[in-house]
Amino acid sequence: MTEIQGQFDVSLSLPVNVAPDFSRPGLEPCQFFIDGDRITISPLIVTEVVPLPDGDYEAPKLTEIRVWISREIDLGRRQKENLTLFPDEERMFERVLVEATRRFVTIIKHKTNQWDLDTRHPVYAYNYVYSLGDTQLGTVWPLQQGAKRMPEYAHGVIIFHTRDFMKDLNQDIWQEVAAEASRPISVPLHDELLHDAKTFRSHMRYDAEALYAAIASELMLEKACSSLLRTKEGLSDKQCDAIISKLRKPQLLERIHKLDPSLLVKDKDIKKLFKLRNEIAHGKRKPESVTGEEANEALSTAEQLKQNLTSILYFSTM
Repeated sequence: MTEIQGQFDVSLSLPVNVAPDFSRPGLEPCQFFIDGDRITISPLIVTEVVPLPDGDYEAPKLTEIRVWISREIDLGRRQKENLTLFPDEERMFERVLVEATRRFVTIIKHKTNQWDLDTRHPVYAYNYVYSLGDTQLGTVWPLQQGAKRMPEYAHGVIIFHTRDFMKDLNQDIWQEVAAEASRPISVPLHDELLHDAKTFRSHMRYDAEALYAAIASELMLEKACSSLLRTKEGLSDKQCDAIISKLRKPQLLERIHKLDPSLLVKDKDIKKLFKLRNEIAHGKRKPESVTGEEANEALSTAEQLKQNLTSILYFSTM
């Protein structure tokens, strides 16, 4: 096995608000490991503070980071001299790059309340340099000078809404990131389903769009009800699961309203969504009979439900 280092200049999908003194000298790189690969991250481009007429200022933003990845590669019979990386080897570097950036951005999101940060697709584009020791390596499809590559994943941003006070990324939080970034980050399943529903919409698969929106809503209601049962009634996870498994969808809504009447969950829209879901899932509606208007209304209902349940879905756990 031979250690290869990749250096990546990453443009973030959405910038991170940082404190005015964030870029002062002495900021240590963020270092951690992912499956044995050594990751090092440093800020690359931070915008200037912008003074506002009222005496306030617009926070500077971290728009690009530099990521170094050191990983072991089996060269097989290839010689180290004039070595060229294979496409699948580059692809593995990219996967580690995306996961490292995802963990980095997710931890910052939860420590600063910058809930608009994109944790599913954090890397907008990147350029790269691969090296073996002091020798730069070639690739099968090299980038043109000044160009960047977009990662091989679906487009789209998962947005989290909150009314909580948002903090800027500062040096203290930066130092906490490395300690936590070694743990895998998972995107909630309901967010995955909502993202897939939007993808189906772009492909005019309206039946699948509506079905995925409904399943996402079902998961959100179950998670919200479970969280409320734990916090309001002091039940254990096992007790919550037992109760929820016996509740039908209308009963879930009733239980949530009873536990927290302040939550703005529209029963009529949710029931209409589940009615459409049942018709599609049980074959009462042919896939081609589901209209774009129906599917978009279903997705809108699911997204509104997510916004209304934000405080429960995203703040009870990381």
